[in-house]
Amino acid sequence: MLAAGLAISAAVALAAACGGSGTVAPATATRSATAAAATSTGASGGSGVQSSSAAQSQSSSAGGKPAGGQDAGAYAAGKSAVVADDVYPQYGDPATDVLHYGLDLKWDPAGKVLNGTATLTIRAAKPTSAFALDLVSGMATDSVKGDGVAGVVRVGDKLTVNLARQLPADATATVVIVYHGTPRLVTPPTTRPDIQGLGAQVTATGAVWAQQEPYGAFTWFPCNDQPSDKALYDVTFTVPDGWAGVTGGAFVGRTESGGYGVYKWHQPDPVATYLVALGIDQYKEETATGPHGLPITYWYLPADADAVHKFTANVPEMISFLEQRFGPYPFPTAGVMFRPEMVGMETQTMITLSTHIGQDDLLHEFAHQWFGDAVTPTTWSGLWLNEGFAMYSQFMWDVAHGQRGAAGTLDDYMSDHVLPADQALRTQDGPPGHYKPTHFASTNVYFCPALMLHGLHDALGDKAFYQLLNDWVHQHRDTNQDRAAFIAFVKKDTGKDYGAYIDAWLDSPTTPTITPDGAGSGPAA
Repeated sequence: MLAAGLAISAAVALAAACGGSGTVAPATATRSATAAAATSTGASGGSGVQSSSAAQSQSSSAGGKPAGGQDAGAYAAGKSAVVADDVYPQYGDPATDVLHYGLDLKWDPAGKVLNGTATLTIRAAKPTSAFALDLVSGMATDSVKGDGVAGVVRVGDKLTVNLARQLPADATATVVIVYHGTPRLVTPPTTRPDIQGLGAQVTATGAVWAQQEPYGAFTWFPCNDQPSDKALYDVTFTVPDGWAGVTGGAFVGRTESGGYGVYKWHQPDPVATYLVALGIDQYKEETATGPHGLPITYWYLPADADAVHKFTANVPEMISFLEQRFGPYPFPTAGVMFRPEMVGMETQTMITLSTHIGQDDLLHEFAHQWFGDAVTPTTWSGLWLNEGFAMYSQFMWDVAHGQRGAAGTLDDYMSDHVLPADQALRTQDGPPGHYKPTHFASTNVYFCPALMLHGLHDALGDKAFYQLLNDWVHQHRDTNQDRAAFIAFVKKDTGKDYGAYIDAWLDSPTTPTITPDGAGSGPAA
């Protein structure tokens, strides 16, 4: 998510950015999203699939087969170590591990009604006789069927699927939920003025798009809406002619059926619910090729073409900038879905981005593909693992390209422009490792951990620091991680224990004075 525009002081206010300095414009092939012929940008499976023994365990477990005749072993990469969230425990169910979502969605722009069929392949993360899912109360459930389903209970935004018997841990079941309704936003747990609601937002023109961090996917499909449950996705959108349905992953192609366009998407890598993109509008599609032949797609409204192309001209340079520091782009596809509304969200492989924000905000969202998407926090107390890394990447880009008033060295920028904000952020929003739950995604989880990372950078030097972050991402790709795992990894990778330093920067109510080598008294007096 893009950084909050908190005006702490003139030096650190996140004001409108200067233009980017990209030098390489991608070769593009523009076409209307309403092209009748079926197309394909190429689907490819990502790495990170579990071992064959894990897949066999999934396949042989009780509960039947998912839709299409595949056994659950086909979705082994969607297996997660699900836990209750420690900040927003009212969402998600630690007994429910969704391996795969098959979403078949039909959108009526005139009536603003979504009709959906969600086929969920679910693993019992522990012995259970029910799967508790999140689905906004405004969505009516027309039917719920599947392996051993005995009944359904709706209470508020919870949909509990009761089973005829208790399933043992690792058993799988398929649940098919037919539902319909008009998506509605839910109240965000934040003080940020740029986030008025979470979930699927329906526009006056009948379009719909989503921003759903830390929760809100449940406003448009039944899900286990918490970060520790990553899953695979196949999504089909049926929309009127002239409209397009967009999400992340590989765009399999468009066909026509009864005057409607049918858009199919395949996501080969596990995704947390908050990172699933949604956009249905009168989009045009533009294809491009990024570094190393990376397939990229851009989706935008025709009226925004000029603004969009100012962003897309810089994308190859942005990806290369990040790859030089953090290793190869971690997914088989990339893309950006542009919106006229104020939004910047790192939806996996299909960034959701406003056309009215800074060029470096797109760099920030691309950095999240490494930090937050490839490696996702286990619970929301680990938000700093996303935002601190993406913010530090953005600061590095700003210094390298002279954006947002950056001049001089990275050291200069961090000490003169970022450090002065640290104490005010901790006082206002809490330490980044223990932020106030009602202040989600405030600037404290961006700036304060970025300062911590800069201290590590100074201590290790460029080569070792970038290798550390490269190793962190690529050795933990497609997983969920937490603070303890990061501290242990840093110690193993560098041979030095930086735990006290990291803890001080995440936990202290005052700006720490401790240095990476352990010198200093920790929190400032």
